[in-house]
Amino acid sequence: MKNFRNINKQAGFNLIEVLLAFLILSVGLLGVAGMQTTAVKASHTAMLKTVAISKIESISERIRANSDALLSDYELALGNTGIDENCDERSGTVIECTPAQLAANDLYVWENSLVNGALPLANTDASIAIDDTVVPPIVTITINWMERGESMTYSTKLQRLLPPVVVAP
Repeated sequence: MKNFRNINKQAGFNLIEVLLAFLILSVGLLGVAGMQTTAVKASHTAMLKTVAISKIESISERIRANSDALLSDYELALGNTGIDENCDERSGTVIECTPAQLAANDLYVWENSLVNGALPLANTDASIAIDDTVVPPIVTITINWMERGESMTYSTKLQRLLPPVVVAP
């Protein structure tokens, strides 16, 4: 004769246990998805800051290379752009430019690279302020842009060392 006492014993999971496990798993997956979204946003912000740093390095190198220009030639207010003096060697024609014309052209090329570059920063604006009340003068370069409706700013200060004065014997 068969033993019927073991028939009522459960050999698997009941429905409530499965639903509870699924609920716990779902909450965990929602947390992982939230962390992934935050990581993607932070990564995008970091990429835009990297672009801003690269653009600031670009104009600071242009300022350094044009050491004959006055620093005031590189002053740039928000909303302004330089003037296309066609001093850029990429135009195919070589034009002799004064240091001031080269500075204006540098600003024009730099401002256009902010907006029309390979990775344009939407609603981008920049400024360059010169503090020549100290020696050596301090150049403050600032880039502002909008990201997800929030205003972002990256700014740096550098000092331009003036060339040494050579005294004739």
